[in-house]
Amino acid sequence: MWTTTDFILFQKTFFSVLVPIIIIIGTVGSILNVIVFSVSKKLRSSSCSLYLIFASITYAVYLNIVALLRLLQVSYNIDPASQWLWFCKLRYYSVGILLMLPRSYMLLAAIDRYFMSKSRQHRFLSYRIALKMIVLTFFFWLIVCVHFVIFYNIKISSNGTNYVCSNPPGSYSTFLSFYSILINGISIPLLMTIFGLLTLHNLKHYRNQIHNNFIILVQRRKKEEWSILRMILIQLIVNVILSLPVTVYLFYNGLTQYVEKSSLRNFIENYIYNMFTLLPYINAAVSDLIILKN
Repeated sequence: MWTTTDFILFQKTFFSVLVPIIIIIGTVGSILNVIVFSVSKKLRSSSCSLYLIFASITYAVYLNIVALLRLLQVSYNIDPASQWLWFCKLRYYSVGILLMLPRSYMLLAAIDRYFMSKSRQHRFLSYRIALKMIVLTFFFWLIVCVHFVIFYNIKISSNGTNYVCSNPPGSYSTFLSFYSILINGISIPLLMTIFGLLTLHNLKHYRNQIHNNFIILVQRRKKEEWSILRMILIQLIVNVILSLPVTVYLFYNGLTQYVEKSSLRNFIENYIYNMFTLLPYINAAVSDLIILKN
């Protein structure tokens, strides 16, 4: 029968093998995406392509910062965030921003396709507007995620043996639980679903109104729209499946913060959380491949 030491050793080995593979796949996929979108003149001038490029880049940055720091922490017991307060705050501030930026850019791509499906709304699809939306989205999350800088701090771990960078118990922990559910688990997937369905409706409506002279043009346009819609749908499904466990755990952790827990229960919960953190990294790498394939 395995002891806690055996479980810890397995987790360290598992992380040290899997996380570098995830980082390499995601980074290579991101580089290939940028090359593909940059080489093609048609793709390079598309506002939707710009959103996809930035989504791909931010996924790669997320992997090379967040996943790498988690690898060092779990596999090699190297955690600067538990030693320097500024690094503690900066780390989780970066996690909050980099977690939401690529998802937001994918949402903007879905909104872009919605306006593309409305024949009279093409004025919203300019390259300049796309750049403005990308910059505004970046600054939006810079502001929203400030609470990580304010509240995250270095404290004694639950087992009392070492220091960890973590959020304080109490009202902020409860807020963080609902924040994770509403922002990570509901809002982005719901909005992507809504705009995807609206785009699908517009495409079907547009198809029924075309004239014979425009059949070839419309069929080509429809094929392009379906390709983007398929990618967004796959992204949505993958994102929900791989993001839900961490979101549910954070919600559970906030609800049980006042429950007295044994050392074994704390070990099990921390172990499960560490394993769950692999899922967003896999999501980032897979998302880069999905964008590349489409």
